Amino acid sequence: MEETFSGAAETVLALVNRFPGLGEGERFRLTDPGAEHGLALRIDGGPVILEERRSVTGRIRRLCRLPFTAVCRTGGAGQRQRLDMAAWLETLGRWLEGQTVTVGGRDHCLAAYPAPAGAEPFSAIRRAGSPRQAEQRADRTETWIMELTADYPVRIEAGSKTEADTTIIWRDQA
Repeated sequence: MEETFSGAAETVLALVNRFPGLGEGERFRLTDPGAEHGLALRIDGGPVILEERRSVTGRIRRLCRLPFTAVCRTGGAGQRQRLDMAAWLETLGRWLEGQTVTVGGRDHCLAAYPAPAGAEPFSAIRRAGSPRQAEQRADRTETWIMELTADYPVRIEAGSKTEADTTIIWRDQA
């Protein structure tokens, strides 16, 4: 599952970097956005197995959920910039859910979800809440976040190395 986890994280990162609302040279990274400003994607823990089904032949089908957070840090934000940041994150969330969004006067819709390595395409990406301010520093640097989840199915063949090496995090343990 470790390969699937890192594949899912990399796939989510690649997907958010396709967001049409990103400016020239803007990219999400899997690291802290820096002291003053930037975009980051924080993977919150790791995948959670929501459901597991075993067939009589020993094949396993799992529905996994990867919680992640879109992080935006901006310096010297005024009230208008705060509203813009919240609206921008909301638009990102709607786009990731497959809704049509208007960016730069044009409509955009995510046609299909990509597939993480070792898994099937994401079945759903959902917002787990509204965009919110997570931090405000004395230098007026603000951190805004939006929590999301990505669900994806994984099929494991009976007796595979993946089956033997999997560490399971069940929904009720997360």
